[in-house]
Amino acid sequence: MQILNVKAENFKGLKLVEVAPKEGTTVIGGKNRAGKSSFLDAIAAVLGGAKLCPKKPIRDGQDKAECSVKLAGDMSLLFPACTITRTWERRENGSIKSQLQIVTAEGNKAPTPQTIMNDLVGPLGFDPERFLRMDPKEQAEILRGLVGLDFTELDAEREKAYASRTEVNRNGKTLKAKFDGMPIHADAPEEEVSVADLMTELQRRQAVNRRNEEVRGELADIRVRVLPMLDDTIHGAELDVTELEAKLNRAIERLEDLAKKKATATGDGNVKAIEVNSLKDEDEAEVQDQVAASEDTNRKVRENSERARLDGDMKAERERSAKLSEQINQIDAQKQKLRQDAEWPVESLGYDENGVTLMDRPFE
Repeated sequence: MQILNVKAENFKGLKLVEVAPKEGTTVIGGKNRAGKSSFLDAIAAVLGGAKLCPKKPIRDGQDKAECSVKLAGDMSLLFPACTITRTWERRENGSIKSQLQIVTAEGNKAPTPQTIMNDLVGPLGFDPERFLRMDPKEQAEILRGLVGLDFTELDAEREKAYASRTEVNRNGKTLKAKFDGMPIHADAPEEEVSVADLMTELQRRQAVNRRNEEVRGELADIRVRVLPMLDDTIHGAELDVTELEAKLNRAIERLEDLAKKKATATGDGNVKAIEVNSLKDEDEAEVQDQVAASEDTNRKVRENSERARLDGDMKAERERSAKLSEQINQIDAQKQKLRQDAEWPVESLGYDENGVTLMDRPFE
C-alpha cells in the first residue's frame, strides 16, 4: 500500500513539512537535528496508533499539532484510498487530547478509525527497528506466527521429558553417591547368622557340660568324702576288735559288712572313673565367639544386600534417562522437520531454540 502524501504541522520540532513520495524508495536526508526522525515519527504516530505517539507531540509555543498521511489504498485488503489525520490539542489543564480521522477519496468518514488502523497495521508495521531490539525468543515467536508453526504441544512435551530426565539423572547421582559410599564385605556370608540357633546350640553344650561336672562331682565325693569316711570307720572298728574281744563276733560281722560296702563303693568308684575318663568337654568359647561376632556379620550381610539393591536402582534410572533422552531427540527432530517444511517469508530465514537465524547464524 503506497503512501502518496505526508504532511506534518507543529509536530515535535517541525513547523511545517509536506512530502509526496514517488514509487520506489524515498530517502529522508538532512543534517543532525534537521527533523528527519520527527518526520518519520509523524508517519508512525498517524498509522501506528496511540502507543507510537510521542509524549510531547506539540511543538513548543503551540497548542495544536496535526499530521496526515494519504494512502493509495489496497482493495485486496478491502481498504480504499483515503487520508488519515491525527490531531493533538493542548487543554487548559495542560493535558493533550488526540483524535484520529479517516476520510475516503469520496469524502466518507470512517466511524471507528482507530479499530480500522489496529486491524490494518501490525505491532511492527511502523517500527521495524523494534524487531531488532527484541529478545531472540520473542523474534522467533513472531516468526513462527508468520509461517504458521505452533510448537506449543511439542515444547510442553519436550519440557516435561527434559524435567523428568533431569529428575532421573539427579536420583541416579544420589543413588550412585550412596552406592559408592557403602562398604564391601567380601568375608560376609550371603545370609544373616541366626543368633537364636547359636544360643540353642550354646545352651545344649552348657547342659552337657553341667552334667559332666555333676559326674565329676560324684567321683570327687567318693574319693574325698566316702572312701576316707569308710577308712576311718574301718580303723575304728579294728580298734574296737582289739579293745573289745567280747564284741569280736559282732565286730567281725560289722567289719565284713563294711568291707562289702567298701568293695561296692570301690566298684562304683571304678565305674565312675571309667565314665569320667570317657567324658569330653565341648568348646563353649567357640559358640560364644560366634554369638559375639554375629551382629557384625549380620550388619555386613545387610549392607551387601542394600548395596545390591542400590546397584539395581541405578541401572533402572540409567535406562529411564536413556529413554527420555531418545524422546527429547525425537521431539527435536520433529520440530526441525517442521521448520524445514515451512514456507519462510525470506530465503535463509529460520530459528532454533536460541531465537531467529539468518543463513544459520544468530539474527542479532
